[in-house]
Amino acid sequence: MVKTITIPEEVRNIIQKANTERDARRDILLYIMQNDINIPEERIARYQKEYDEKYFEFEQAKSVIEKEYVVPATDGKALNWSLDYATCIVSITLPDE
Repeated sequence: MVKTITIPEEVRNIIQKANTERDARRDILLYIMQNDINIPEERIARYQKEYDEKYFEFEQAKSVIEKEYVVPATDGKALNWSLDYATCIVSITLPDE
């Protein structure tokens, strides 16, 4: 069973920004590794640190959505969820009863 809820745009904006920034850092690191780019280790370390920080921000944003919206809407029974950035709609998969 799937249940949908709508979250505020402000909350959506926070997670969408964190996701975009995390993906951008990941893409830089992947490009460097896949193309054997010769850059100083310090720069790679900086990109890795930025990625780690953005990953943490994204995970925090996900946690807020889960705690403040998903869990209360499902009495903690959610199996997983996804957010449509365009509509602010969270689709939550619930166990079959």
